[in-house]
Amino acid sequence: MITKSIKSLIAARRLCCGAAAALALTACADWDDHYDADQSLLDSQHATIWQNISQNSNLSQFAELLKKAGYDQVLAAPQTFTVWAPVNGSFDYNAVAAMSNDRLLTEFVENHIARNNYPASGTVAQRVYTLNEKLMLFGGTGSYAIQGVGIDKPNVAAANGTVHLLNGQIPFLQNIYESLNNYEYPIDSISNYFHNFDVRKLNELKSVQGPTLNGEITYLDSIFDENNELFTRYYAYVNREDSNYSMIVPTNEAWRKAKATVSKYFNYLPTFEFMENTSTGADRKKVSVNIRDVAYLKDSVVNQMLTENLFFNNNIYDNRKLAAADAATNFSCDSLYSTTYCKLYAEDAARLLENTRRIAKSNGYVWLTDDSLRMRTWTVWNPELRIEAENRNVIASSVNVANDNEPARVYVTPGTQNPDVKGQLSANAYLDVQPVSQSTNPGVVFYLPNVRSTTYSLYLVTVPPVITNARNATKPYRFSVTMGYADATGKNEDNDRSWVAESAFVSDSLQVDTIYLGDFTFPMAYYGTGDYYPYLRVNSAVTSRERANYDRNLRIDCIILRPKELDDYLKQHPGYKYDTGLY
Repeated sequence: MITKSIKSLIAARRLCCGAAAALALTACADWDDHYDADQSLLDSQHATIWQNISQNSNLSQFAELLKKAGYDQVLAAPQTFTVWAPVNGSFDYNAVAAMSNDRLLTEFVENHIARNNYPASGTVAQRVYTLNEKLMLFGGTGSYAIQGVGIDKPNVAAANGTVHLLNGQIPFLQNIYESLNNYEYPIDSISNYFHNFDVRKLNELKSVQGPTLNGEITYLDSIFDENNELFTRYYAYVNREDSNYSMIVPTNEAWRKAKATVSKYFNYLPTFEFMENTSTGADRKKVSVNIRDVAYLKDSVVNQMLTENLFFNNNIYDNRKLAAADAATNFSCDSLYSTTYCKLYAEDAARLLENTRRIAKSNGYVWLTDDSLRMRTWTVWNPELRIEAENRNVIASSVNVANDNEPARVYVTPGTQNPDVKGQLSANAYLDVQPVSQSTNPGVVFYLPNVRSTTYSLYLVTVPPVITNARNATKPYRFSVTMGYADATGKNEDNDRSWVAESAFVSDSLQVDTIYLGDFTFPMAYYGTGDYYPYLRVNSAVTSRERANYDRNLRIDCIILRPKELDDYLKQHPGYKYDTGLY
């Protein structure tokens, strides 16, 4: 089949040469336009690229490597290629021959071959994509080079393309994705995790079909589309040559230590109780939840936490400084945004890059850590949880509330806020919990999503009655809080108030008030378990005799679950800036 194609092509070329005046734009005329009348070059065009290479004693090493990779058949097929062939002794043959077949194919063979004709004549300044999709600079005037490697003998014309004899090996510049291997740096841990999500699929349209054997199509040149689920999940397409990213790559030791730290935030129980709070009183239902494989869930979540915020698009915001920086030393910026929208302010951004080694790649940079991944725990793995009270998805139920037990969502813009009220609402809205009558105390139950197995300092942010109307009464609120959660055995604990700082709390009636409730330790993590959450119950706590002093309404902006280590750090560093997570 191949021989027949070659003979047909040769016959066509002979016909073409015989009719050159009429067919000036055909292949033969193309050769005549570009090449001197060197008879050896003209003779070479009657043979395939593979025949030209395999019969040239100066290319015997290159020919052996092509054959080992299966490219002897590809370069004999009727497709048009340009090959930059390194001559014997111009490259480390033994090192290349020792490569695995995959590396040999991608890093060496396909690094020296491009589709279509790229002759060297006159002035050349071209950007060429080789078969491994690397962008090469091919150019010169009189003398030529590709990626800085000089050409000894250009323009060996072949029946299916061109061969340039090269004085050296074209350097293979990995992209970030290709850098996640286990033979250059000690990064097996992240490499193995990342490659678990690889998908490789044959592209039948781009591949060259061979003979049909036993009823199945074979391929002389198999082109595969390679993908990885994490590219899409993390919005980081680090396999694309036309992209520009930075990736923080932890060494094995850095991965091990970080994983030990992250793991403590994701302790799960195989069985736990969950209270459905969509109703009140005796109507509430308690269900038993079973996690089929606790170890698998924990490992999956921990690995995700370790990897999902390591990617940065160098083309946006202050991330551009990552591409401009010579090294990590004294790196400074206002903030960095990961591809999953985690924001690191100046202090945390500089800390993340401490003692990293910046390595240029074909589509950006790898920042290789030393033995530590300097990611503060609260920036990604155990962030502050800010639950917006007006978000209907977190309101489990309410009691003694007007409007059919539906607390009202109220929006406040900077223009409508009373200028005498200090403080600012998060998300410019709050929940107005109005009592069904002036003789009752309203209450509301909030679910707390994404909780980790850690200690939080809890805060409730209240909104004063005069937030938009200065004529409203300026009485403060008096309220109590309790927690519902699964204890260390999985049993649901309801109305626990043992952790609260006060039996009842009083708000400031003239400002947006952040009130410390107390520190609470969750025995188990809820993140990743589905729609199962602990819950916080907030009740107005005003007696009949106290009505003159307190407002029974509850105006709530948000609930803050701040990791204890972050809360302590803020007390020691009051000017510290960090990203606050909203739910």
